[in-house]
Amino acid sequence: MSLLSPARSPHRALDPLSYRTVFIADGRAGRPQNGDDDCPFCPGGREAPAPYGAPYAFANRWPALGEDRCEVVVHGGHESGFATMEPAQVRQVVDLWALRSRMMAGREGVRAVLVFENRGAAAGATVAHPHSQVFGLPLVPDLLRSRTQPADCPLCRAAGEDRQVSRSPGWRTEVPSAPPSPYTVQLVPERHVGTLAALDPDERDGLAGALRDAVARLDQLFGEPMPYHLWVREDTASAAGGGDHLHVVISALLRSPGRLRILGAAEMATGLLFTPLSPRNAAAALRDAS
Repeated sequence: MSLLSPARSPHRALDPLSYRTVFIADGRAGRPQNGDDDCPFCPGGREAPAPYGAPYAFANRWPALGEDRCEVVVHGGHESGFATMEPAQVRQVVDLWALRSRMMAGREGVRAVLVFENRGAAAGATVAHPHSQVFGLPLVPDLLRSRTQPADCPLCRAAGEDRQVSRSPGWRTEVPSAPPSPYTVQLVPERHVGTLAALDPDERDGLAGALRDAVARLDQLFGEPMPYHLWVREDTASAAGGGDHLHVVISALLRSPGRLRILGAAEMATGLLFTPLSPRNAAAALRDAS
């Protein structure tokens, strides 16, 4: 199939019928698909010419949003997932997320910041080496729009026992009442705080522990590394701690061994989601996967 030369890219388009916003960056279609033998994030690779002992961040060479709006955060070694990293290493990732998120929020034209990870090829990762990304968005998407205040915050109230999974100091892990995929967990700080940057040192340690525990449970479910989408829901416009309650969502992409959870036509057409598993049964399975 032949392709025309890339259009002005990246740029934003609005569907006049659904009002869905799409960022078009056809230059990204040519970005490399890297395997284990030519990994750009391993020491000596294109993005890591020198050895490194801690997570690091750099500008994405194939940005989806334009210059200085997309960053990559490399977590550690090639085999390092949150479940197998040392607590101090996961804490370093949390600290780097907080720093890069705060820096991105301060850039001109950035209205919202999204920290996220696509784990595994099934989740859309083009490089196997564990990494996450930080996007500086020029608009506030509907799903990231602030809707609550501390006085009526639903996340300030713990989920019922049937949806609770585990606890880490200052944090709780639970299955949301309306999960986007059958096995979804949300990591919630006990204190109403708006951003990663506003977390105190103990809370950052607690988030590191919650990440390790949650990913380990997901990996244990079907005896294999779970592909997932992870995103941090923070209110970067309210760094002092007001607005929405910070939380981390990990949406697992296997619904059963070897079976991917894929959005169907009805879901893509309507934006409605359908799940075959109740939150309480998902939580029970995750509690057993210790």
